Parts: sequence; C-alpha cells; structure tokens
Amino acid sequence: MKIVAIGFAVLGAMVCIFVSWRELALAQPRLVELGNLVVLTMTLVVLVWYACDTNTIARVTRERWDREGVLSTTYNLTMPNASVGDFGRTYFQLINGSPLVVKAKVNFNFRVYGHPVKAGDLYSGGKNWVLYPQQASQGWFEVQSLLKQQGKNVAEMQTETSEENRKLQLTMNLELKFWDEFGITRELPARAHYFDFKRWAWIPSLGEDA
Repeated sequence: MKIVAIGFAVLGAMVCIFVSWRELALAQPRLVELGNLVVLTMTLVVLVWYACDTNTIARVTRERWDREGVLSTTYNLTMPNASVGDFGRTYFQLINGSPLVVKAKVNFNFRVYGHPVKAGDLYSGGKNWVLYPQQASQGWFEVQSLLKQQGKNVAEMQTETSEENRKLQLTMNLELKFWDEFGITRELPARAHYFDFKRWAWIPSLGEDA
C-alpha cells in the first residue's frame, strides 16, 4: 500500500512537471491555473508523505504494544514455608507486567504414576485466568489432594520412592498460553516437572532432547 501511495505521488509530480513545461512553452501561459496545479501537486506529495509517516508510527506503536503485552507475561511456582511430609501446598503465580489485560490458559497435566489427576479448572485448562495490567494473580493446589485421586497419600509415596521411580511418581507437564486485548498470542513450550518426595520440591526439566 505504501508503494502504491508513493507511486501515485510520483506520477502526479511527473504530470505536473509535464503540464508546466508545455504551458510555459506557450506564448501566453495561464500562470494562475499553472500555480494552482503546482500547489495541488505539492499538497498531494505532502499528504502522501504524512500518510507514510503515520503508517510507520502506527506500525512501531503496534510492535511496542506487542512486545509489552504477552511478551512480558511470566509465571512462578513456589512452595514457601513447606516442610517434608505436609500437604505440599504449591503456589502458582501468573505475572502480567504489561499495561494490557491479558488472559491465560493453564494446563498442568498432572499424573500420578502415569494416571491423570486434576487440581481444578484453572489448572487443567477448563477456565481462563484474567490478568489485569501490572498485576500478579496467584492460586494454589496441594500435592496431597492430587495423590488422593489415585488412592495414594504422602506417606505412601515417600515409602515407595526409589531412584528408579522418583521421576515418575508425581509429574506435571505445564502448558501455558497467553493472549492480550489485541489478540496477540504467546504459547510457551510445555515444561515437564516431577515432584521429589525426598527433597520436597517440584523439580523442573532444564533442557530438551537435541
């Protein structure tokens, strides 16, 4: 579109130059009409220039909003004041550092020995999180409640823990998708975690297969 506008302005300038040349070659050139043509042509060039600058500013502004929107969203997973053997309350926080309202779909994909369990709609993709500008939203779930869905409890899992199964007892594969008011989306790669019943902590995967 920008090329078309510039081409139109150039064509108008060329027409103006040609008409002016022909008119000035006459014995009695119509200077008033010629002046009006030159002014109109200059106005056209200025308008095209202004339109191009406005388009550039709009594009830069949109790119800035894109960067400051979903790209500034992040998450945090913590177990403050947790002690080995308690209910394993885990706090999950979504942080929106942008001036836009951002929504998020979160799916933890919890599994106990490979069997799916859930912590609620907000943690299994059933409901969207709404993140207000420059704010953080926080929720929580408990390890104990996840284990109960498969007839297990914390004490049993601690007894069963071995080097062979410690990364399989309780796992999550965290999926996060964000989108802002303009429909710009950001989907993070799924990140695997396992719960270590000896260290009493969620351990994230730090890499991926090459």
